[in-house]
Amino acid sequence: MTASGIETRSPSRNEPVDYVSTGPGTVAGRYLRQFWQPVYVARRLAPGWAKPLRIMGQDFALYRSQEGKVHCVDNRCAHRGAMLSTGWVEGDSIRCPYHGWAYSADGQCIDQPLEKGDSYAKEIRIGGYPTYEYLGLIFVFFGEGEPPEFTRYKEWDDAKFVAAQIDVRPCNWFQNIENFMDEGHIWFTHTKSALAKLDLDNLPKIAFEKTPWGLACVAGRADGRKRIVQFGMPNIGMFAVHPDNTSKPGEGANKVETGWQMFLDYRVPVDDYTHLQVHAIATMMQGEPDESYKKRWEMFDKAEAEAHQIAGKVLAGELQYDDIAKLCHHIPLAQDEVVQVGQGRIANRDPNIEHLGMSDVGIAALRRLYSDELRAFAASGSPSAWPRPAGLLPIAGDH
Repeated sequence: MTASGIETRSPSRNEPVDYVSTGPGTVAGRYLRQFWQPVYVARRLAPGWAKPLRIMGQDFALYRSQEGKVHCVDNRCAHRGAMLSTGWVEGDSIRCPYHGWAYSADGQCIDQPLEKGDSYAKEIRIGGYPTYEYLGLIFVFFGEGEPPEFTRYKEWDDAKFVAAQIDVRPCNWFQNIENFMDEGHIWFTHTKSALAKLDLDNLPKIAFEKTPWGLACVAGRADGRKRIVQFGMPNIGMFAVHPDNTSKPGEGANKVETGWQMFLDYRVPVDDYTHLQVHAIATMMQGEPDESYKKRWEMFDKAEAEAHQIAGKVLAGELQYDDIAKLCHHIPLAQDEVVQVGQGRIANRDPNIEHLGMSDVGIAALRRLYSDELRAFAASGSPSAWPRPAGLLPIAGDH
């Protein structure tokens, strides 16, 4: 127990590991803070603006300088606790609107207009966190010390079009992490969606494979075809979805033909009851994307709000599940929200309540992986290396 009252004790070998709680001082929270985390869509943060941000139970101010550089600091002014995100962005610094205390990007107080001299300001410092913009997303490193080298993904770097999206799901982050390793749900949850192209009438056999990056969930069918989703530690999913043929040959200024979309997804806790669902979606296309194609992706905010509303009505019994396909523009988003939030804000994994079957081998493997990794981290203070080998990519299901 620390002086602040935060529990930091390591779990014993026979004690269940808590991978649900991610607040300051928790084992899972300290672990996730050792990795770069995507927290915001870059295009939504204009120069000179600051935004409040809550990640893993902590509050931050995310802001962009007039020159375009992104910074992240703790959101509470060290003077009287006002929100810095409501203040003024001045170059690379941010000034509190209450009494004018200003902070540099590393969290050092640099100005106190109502105090004499600068000696007091030199004693004041809040948290400042490194940032990195990539694939249209803003990443932040919330850990202590120097951040690890940032990981880039060649397939996404080479794609002609990548869409960055973030939506908020009102349940614990690990329920969505488990969804990466639950291929069986596709054949039921996503009926009457675009994923019907996977031939949902033929039920698969579910298996998992260990990889240097984490795990792979494999849905194999009698004809030999497979659908594989890659899970990369600590919170990354990589999968392919149906061809997006909205822009047909002859339509649009560039006659774009599109193919399979590759998702690079993260699940980032906001707190123990809410998380960010982050997507960097690369479209494997022939030709260059035209403006109409790009604008389709900019409508995601509206589709997200609609999906949340419809999912809420299904959960409340005001709509039936099959109404999602009739009313929603982003069908899989609403379908996943219904089943995940329907588990409860935090799912009950008590073996007397939850009864796993043979098709849940991927979920069981994921829980073992996370338990072993968090125990090792609690003992050593350092996360394991989880490199993604070149060419480790999902299979879409039509191969």
